[in-house]
Amino acid sequence: MAGVEDVLSVLRSMDGVAAAFLLDGAALDAAVAEERVAGTISGMPMENRALDECVRREVRVCLFCTGAFGDAEGRVLVMEDGDGNVLGHDVIGGRGAEADFGEDALWLSDDFVVFPGRRSAGGVRMVMLPRRVSSIGRAEGAGDPVLMYPSTGTDLLLKRLFRVPEGSKASSAILAFDRVS
Repeated sequence: MAGVEDVLSVLRSMDGVAAAFLLDGAALDAAVAEERVAGTISGMPMENRALDECVRREVRVCLFCTGAFGDAEGRVLVMEDGDGNVLGHDVIGGRGAEADFGEDALWLSDDFVVFPGRRSAGGVRMVMLPRRVSSIGRAEGAGDPVLMYPSTGTDLLLKRLFRVPEGSKASSAILAFDRVS
């Protein structure tokens, strides 16, 4: 049976991963507390499902990556209403990465599109989503792994806690998984 150290070893050997550290104890508590107060620039309410999923898992690892982590799939950020209707979402890779969204699409930035014509039930909020990971899994000892990209404040906190040199181009991510027995 693979252990957490085995998973860390696999993660450290992956392209783009500069470092990987077990995130637990006081460091985990500080990161979760910082992430819980993160908000949006616009002041729109934020729901962090990515953090919730990471907290539910048994093991959390802080990764420092020099690019996007491996093969993480799915959206990172959506705008939805109180009924769960998606009113906008990020576009991984920017405007040219996906098919035309139609005349109703309004680009707020090069990587976020909204659909103003969609009906809303109110209660609009931004939602951070966990990304599914398949480059590491049960064979390596990591059950149901998910990845989240933390807020800027949490990224800076993690860099300070794990002594990442100032000016480093690496950005943090949190990978969480359950132990495989």
